Amino acid sequence: MGSQPFPQRQTRFSRSSLRIEAVLLVLLLIGTQANAKTPSTQYVNIAPLPGAGIATNAHGELDGYGAIQLNIPIAYTPGANFSSLCLFTGNHIGKFSAKPSNGTGVFGAGFGRSPRIYFSAMQVSSLIFRESKALNVQVQLTEESPARPAIAIGSQDLLNKEESTGEAKSFYAVATKCWQIAGKQLYLTIGYGSGRFLHRPFGGISAPLSEHLSTLLEYDGFQLNEALAWRPAGRFSPLTITLGYNNRSGLVVGTSLSGHLPTTTQLAIGAALIGIREN
Repeated sequence: MGSQPFPQRQTRFSRSSLRIEAVLLVLLLIGTQANAKTPSTQYVNIAPLPGAGIATNAHGELDGYGAIQLNIPIAYTPGANFSSLCLFTGNHIGKFSAKPSNGTGVFGAGFGRSPRIYFSAMQVSSLIFRESKALNVQVQLTEESPARPAIAIGSQDLLNKEESTGEAKSFYAVATKCWQIAGKQLYLTIGYGSGRFLHRPFGGISAPLSEHLSTLLEYDGFQLNEALAWRPAGRFSPLTITLGYNNRSGLVVGTSLSGHLPTTTQLAIGAALIGIREN
C-alpha cells in the first residue's frame, strides 16, 4: 500500500510552525548583536502599552485566552471603558539584584469602539506621585481577520520625559495574529519602533496554557524576555500576577488589575495623574 499524504490540517500546522520558527530565529539573531544604545532605564522591565501583563483578546477585552506580552505592545487595543492599574518592580540594566529596585506603576484606559484608542500614564520615579508621568497612546488601525493580523500604531513616552537616562520617546507600529495549532491558540506579535525600541524590530509569542496561566517569550529591541502570567480567578480574572526575567536586567514581578470604569471616572483619574507635577 502506497504512502498517504498528510491531511490538510497537518500541512497548515507545519507551515504555521515554520513561519513562527523563522520569525523567532530572526529576532534571536538580532537580539544577540551588540547594541551601542540603550533604552531609558525605566523602560527595560514592563511596557506601559496594551497587552503588557494583561491578556487581551482581538476585541480589546480582558481574556485569559488572549495575547499577552511583557515589555512590548500587542496590536489588540482596549476600547471603551477598559481600565487597568499595573504595579511592577524589576532591576536596572546589568544589576541583576535579588532585591529589585526599579519600580513602575501604570494606569491605562481605553476609549472608543471604532477605532479603539488606548492611553496610559506611567510613573517614572520611585517616588510615586512626586514626579511627572510618561504619557503613552495606541490606536488600532485594522481588526484581525482570517487573512490578516490586527495592526496598531502608537507612541511611548510621547513627551520624552526620560531622555536623560537613555532612548525614550518612541513611535511604533505593531501587528498581532492568532494561530490555531493543534486546537490551541498561539499569538505572534511583530513590530518596529524608534526611541526605546532602538530603531529595531521587536516581536514575541504568547500562549494560554490554561484559563489560569499564560506563557510568553519576546525580544523588545534591547533584550530577550520570558514570563509566566497567572490569573487566580480564571479566564476573566481581574487580577493577573506576572513573574518574568529580562535578560539584561534580571527578575521582574508585578500585579495587574483590570476592569471597566465609566468614561468620566477614567478622565478624572487621568487628569489627576497628569496634573501631578514635580515638587
